[in-house]
Amino acid sequence: MMKKFIRNPILLPAVFASAFIMPSFAEEVIDPSDLTKVYTQAAFFVTSDADVRVSSMFTGAWTESISFAGFVEGNIGNADKGDSDKLGLDYLGGRAQYFQVHQLDNSLFPSVGFSTDLIHMKHPGIDDTGLLSVGAIALVNPAYTPGFMAFPNIAYTVGDVFGESADGFMLNIFATVPLGDTGAFMQIWPEYFSVSGDVVEMESKSINFMLNAPLKTNRSQWLMTKLEYNQTDTVLPNGIEVKGDGELKAEIGLKWFF
Repeated sequence: MMKKFIRNPILLPAVFASAFIMPSFAEEVIDPSDLTKVYTQAAFFVTSDADVRVSSMFTGAWTESISFAGFVEGNIGNADKGDSDKLGLDYLGGRAQYFQVHQLDNSLFPSVGFSTDLIHMKHPGIDDTGLLSVGAIALVNPAYTPGFMAFPNIAYTVGDVFGESADGFMLNIFATVPLGDTGAFMQIWPEYFSVSGDVVEMESKSINFMLNAPLKTNRSQWLMTKLEYNQTDTVLPNGIEVKGDGELKAEIGLKWFF
C-alpha cells in the first residue's frame, strides 16, 4: 500500500520535465520536436495507472525574437488505488506555467526558454505538495548534433513536500530524432530529481522514451505515446523511509494544435 500511495509524488520529476516540452505558434509547419517553440494547443492523455491528464496552452509574442506561452493542466483519477488501477474522478493535482522563449544570436544556443511553474499534488492520508519551480532549457545548435536535436535543461524548486518545507533541483537532457518525412519523431531523455528538507527527502532517477506522430497532413493533430522507467527513494515526514522498486509506466494521448 505504501509504495502504491507514493506513486503520485514520484511523478514530480516527470511534471517538471514536461513543463519544458512546449511546442510553437509561428505561421510555419508545426514541429513539436523543437522544445523551444510554442504553439496554441490542447491535449488529453490516459496513463497505465488509469489516470487522465488534460491540458491547454495559449501563446503570443512580445517581440519578433521573444515568444511566450501560458499553460494549465489538471490530473484526475482514483486517489486511493490500493493495489489496483481503477478509473476514478478524484482531483489528483494541477499545474500552471508561464514559459518564455528567446531567439538568440548565439552559435551554441540559438534559442533559450525560461519557465515558472506552480504545481499542486494531492496525496491520500498525508498533506498536499505545493511547489514553485523555476527552470531554463536551451537548444544546442543542430550543427553540433547532426541527425538529432539536443536540449539540456535545469530547474530549481521550492515549497512544501507532503506539507513540509523542502527544496531541490532537476537535471535532464532531451534528444529528439526525426522519423521519416511526415514530422514524426522519437524523444529520449534521462532525468535526475532531488529534493530535501528537515524531515522529508526524495530522490528520483528515470529514463523516458516517447514516439510522436501526426494524424493529419497539416500536423494539427498528433498521437503521442510515452514509456517511463522510474526509481524513487523517499523519506516521509513520519520518518518512514521507502525504497522504491523500479516502475514502468505508459501513457498515450492526443494533442491538437491551433
